[in-house]
Amino acid sequence: MRKVLAVLGVVAVLLPCLLVGAAGPAAAHAALVSTDPADGSTLEALPQEITLTFNEPVGQPAIVVTAPDGTRVSEKASSLDATVTAPLEGEAQKGRYTLAYRVVSADGHPIAGETTFTSTTGKTVTASQTEKSDEATFVHRHRSHFVWAAIAAVVGLALILAPLVRRPKA
Repeated sequence: MRKVLAVLGVVAVLLPCLLVGAAGPAAAHAALVSTDPADGSTLEALPQEITLTFNEPVGQPAIVVTAPDGTRVSEKASSLDATVTAPLEGEAQKGRYTLAYRVVSADGHPIAGETTFTSTTGKTVTASQTEKSDEATFVHRHRSHFVWAAIAAVVGLALILAPLVRRPKA
């Protein structure tokens, strides 16, 4: 009987390992292959449009291009197979532009990312226009999380201390 239990124990341990090891690789999601302008590049003139190229067809593109002063200069995007384009609007500014994108790959998974490029020509933006208080915006974005964390801490503390409080004998 002990030998049968030992064999069953070994099979119970090895069978899941074999099944996991025999599983094929997961289907790959779309990946960004290139951008125009390239990530981190420095340009003498602002391009008319942004182009993102993926390794497979994508859909439902969402692109936001933010100028050095924080204004959005593009929020319109279109996709054709594996290429997503977005026109740039507004006055050219000197400084760093940020391109945030989100697309849906052919298998239905969302793909998001961010690239940057710098323009050396255009309207000069002062430092006070580009500075933002990240701490203030972080607190404002997550204030409901702080409230829920405080409530959870109070409930947790009550659950821990409740058994420690002695009840008076009647």
